[in-house]
Amino acid sequence: IRIVRFLKQLYLLAYGFAEGTMAVFWVTLLASFMLYICSVILVRTYGHTLPEDDEDAAFFQEKFGNIPLTMLALFELISSPDLTPYRATMFKNPPLVVFLILFIILGSFGINGLL
Repeated sequence: IRIVRFLKQLYLLAYGFAEGTMAVFWVTLLASFMLYICSVILVRTYGHTLPEDDEDAAFFQEKFGNIPLTMLALFELISSPDLTPYRATMFKNPPLVVFLILFIILGSFGINGLL
């Protein structure tokens, strides 16, 4: 009888671990999807600016030049929200300010859900 009780507790522990793993998987998948969609938006909006059109074109090309670079830049902003490198460029582009601040706030909730 003791072994049955022990196995039931072990089963419940393993079941809880499996359910927790599935939850982490789905949160990770949704966070990756959010990163990808936001990267596509930034690349299409700011990643292809020409130097003669905007003086910050080199910065935009460095941060938002392609989707993997943009996903990395956005992940860095979620994990450690430091807008210092973006300061000079952000205030010349008000939609970028709104986008990045909303992204950081919502992305931080996603990372907290992942943890």
